[in-house]
Amino acid sequence: MLNRKSNPSSSSSQRWSNWLYAVANAIYRKRPVWMVSFSASEASLSEGLRAACASTAMLALGNVLHEPTFAWAAIGAFWTCLADAAGSNRARFASMMGFAVLSTLCGGLTAFASAAGTVFAALALLVFTSLGAFGRIWGAATAQVTILVATACVVMVDRPMHDVRQGMAFLGVYLIGCLFAVALSLTVWRIHPFSTSRSTLRAVYLRLADIALDSARLLERRAARGEWATHAAKFRADARAALERSRKVLARVPASRTGGRETYDTLLGLLTDSEALFAYLIAVSGACERAPDDAWRAKRAVRLLTATGDVLRGIGAAVNDGQWARLTDLQLRLRRFARRLETALMEPVKLKSDFELVDFTPVYAEAESWRASATRLFTRIWATLKANLSADSVGLRHAARVGVTTTAGFLVIRALGLPFGYWATMATLLILQPSIAATWPRSIERAAGSIVGGVLAAAIGYAIHSPLGISLAVFPLVMATMALRPVSYSLFVLFLTPTFVLVADFATPGASEFAYAITRLGNNVLGCVLALLATFYLWPTREKIDYRAYLGEAVRANLAYLRAALESPRRSEKEMERLRRAAGLGSNNAEEAIGRMRLEKLEDSMVDTVTLTVLSVLRRMAGTATQLRLSTNRRDMHDELGAWIATVSADIDAALNRTLRPVRHALPARDGLTSLEADAVGELALMHRLLNERMREARG
Repeated sequence: MLNRKSNPSSSSSQRWSNWLYAVANAIYRKRPVWMVSFSASEASLSEGLRAACASTAMLALGNVLHEPTFAWAAIGAFWTCLADAAGSNRARFASMMGFAVLSTLCGGLTAFASAAGTVFAALALLVFTSLGAFGRIWGAATAQVTILVATACVVMVDRPMHDVRQGMAFLGVYLIGCLFAVALSLTVWRIHPFSTSRSTLRAVYLRLADIALDSARLLERRAARGEWATHAAKFRADARAALERSRKVLARVPASRTGGRETYDTLLGLLTDSEALFAYLIAVSGACERAPDDAWRAKRAVRLLTATGDVLRGIGAAVNDGQWARLTDLQLRLRRFARRLETALMEPVKLKSDFELVDFTPVYAEAESWRASATRLFTRIWATLKANLSADSVGLRHAARVGVTTTAGFLVIRALGLPFGYWATMATLLILQPSIAATWPRSIERAAGSIVGGVLAAAIGYAIHSPLGISLAVFPLVMATMALRPVSYSLFVLFLTPTFVLVADFATPGASEFAYAITRLGNNVLGCVLALLATFYLWPTREKIDYRAYLGEAVRANLAYLRAALESPRRSEKEMERLRRAAGLGSNNAEEAIGRMRLEKLEDSMVDTVTLTVLSVLRRMAGTATQLRLSTNRRDMHDELGAWIATVSADIDAALNRTLRPVRHALPARDGLTSLEADAVGELALMHRLLNERMREARG
């Protein structure tokens, strides 16, 4: 029975939880196209609390000592927490300590240069911001540190140091904040080595729960085929992306944490199970779309799918909290629901338990010594540097664009005498990305976040006036800023704005909080404008997107998977799983390429209807293939069907290469096909026709 006895308060709590999750999910699904980063499941409360404790402790110390300069220690602690790279303690120490030393050194040089005059300040900014942006060529972890170092320079240029002794004292206070954050992160407030792995797996199971719950919603409404196509495009893409993120995180777990560790083996098993569940839910959603008009069976299937979604969310919560004892019961419940769904949908689709995690190779196969690790690191750094020292390097052009734009913004602000001008240059520095597709949404998100954050800062400023009150108010703001950073850039900026306003108020008591908020808003808008102007007019770099190449790869991958599924009794499970993953990644890559192109062109008309229809058909093909693979009524292809599929597959491949004139083929006799085989034939015929249309357009 699905309905178990429970107390009313528990049921009410569960209903409220489901309602809140549904609201958050609806916001996520309906976000505008420019809001590229929004995933509520990735919030990190632990990181938020750590950063809040580090920053607030420095403010509290400054309050006790009656020393406003400790506001800069709080800023240093906050930035150091931002510089924390995920991974081993060695990598985390290197990133945080590297930032602490470099930001103190480079920021100090910039502040002393600022005291020497505008020309020297501009030269220092040009050098350090260019180098900060150039760090992107060595990967995300390095870029995170170097761009934060450049941010420290941009901020400290507005605090010129005329006296060496006072300047060194100021830098010492700032460094204390950085070192305190390092010590807090690696000793008292250590991050569990598997916390990132657990949180990414939680995101995977939440995305799987989304598939089950949305399938229940569509089945209950007896939705049209177009709604099921939208469901496949959105929910499967998110699930596949979450699975790939979890794969990468687990693959990067150091060897010292993997060998003989029960937790690591459990996490790998959960990742493998999630792949099996993903395939199963794809097949189930296809069966729901084709379900017969039987009201009683449909209602029962809706209840089972809803219960499945709730259990998947429960597994995600148990994994995130490390409650391993709950998993066995939850997984057994999933198996029971799967057996009942088979009866309710009248579809022989089985939830397999013999899946294998394919194409998974841990990055750290064995532990390295310090010397070997340093040698490998410097070799990679030198090779990457040599490869990017040319005018054709996107990384070099981006660094030049960032340096010139940030320096130009500084000169304009210095000439106009704008207060807190570093907020504008900081916005320019953080918004500018290598391409228009990345810069455009980031600028809009920052502007939107600054507006709401400015209003929040003004409201807090009117309510709180004492330094102690400011210190206490900063705690939840810093916590929200860090916790929501992976969720959305807009939310990150929203809470970052009042945080900086209040810290500035701590450092300069007596000023108007409303004036701070308005000044920051205006400077942020100015920084957004400068970044956009530089993106479009200063050595513009558009992402080299040939979406037709991505589309061709996606068609070939999905076609290979469908053909193999039709022959599945003769194919190994490992091979089938590899083909399924390749098909999903191919569709995701094609859809993301088209999404980036829409942002590049800032319009939707650049993508024709045929291309969008092809992407929709690919998702249906993957669903049909998965149903064929998991069906208990599989059979060998008969000769007529096999010959037709081979001929049409060859024609599709030729059409992708633009080497074939359109040819129509008679469909195989329908009375010799099962319902799933008939669906596969229809999808292949439609794909063939669509690609021929594209070929005619290209030749015309």
